[in-house]
Amino acid sequence: MEPPGRPWFEPLVHTLGRPAYHFAMAITRDSALAEDIVQEAFVRLWQSDRTPRELPAFRAWLYRTIRNLARDEQRRQRVRALLRFAPPASPDPTLEAERRMGDPELTSALETLSSGERQALYLRFSEDLDFGEIARILGNRESTARVLVHRALMKLRDRMIPSAPLEADA
Repeated sequence: MEPPGRPWFEPLVHTLGRPAYHFAMAITRDSALAEDIVQEAFVRLWQSDRTPRELPAFRAWLYRTIRNLARDEQRRQRVRALLRFAPPASPDPTLEAERRMGDPELTSALETLSSGERQALYLRFSEDLDFGEIARILGNRESTARVLVHRALMKLRDRMIPSAPLEADA
């Protein structure tokens, strides 16, 4: 049964649920945490009176919320690690299996990128978003989104394509 007053919300959840999960995975690299963050993001958007109803604006709002929730969780994890009250979390078996099935060289190269660079690459190539939309989601200017993607691609290229040896003059 559709809750009164928000008939537009459920179709947006159905449209963006899976892409939102993949975006959260690109940030956290932990499937359980990604699910929790996406769920919390949708709850927050449901509760907010300011949530946009149009798909592009809703997606930007949703992804920004996911990004902020992931950032908050990463801060909490850093504090926990410093305090050493809790043992480190064991790796997620699903994520570990995905990592091992993928190209180890690419996985290694992707992990050298900053979180912002990984997010920008994901949005550009997995979500096929333009730089303006990426900038809105990440809270940057369009030029910054372009630079993030460009730098990330250059870092990946440098890691994945070994430099050719210089030939000696004959």
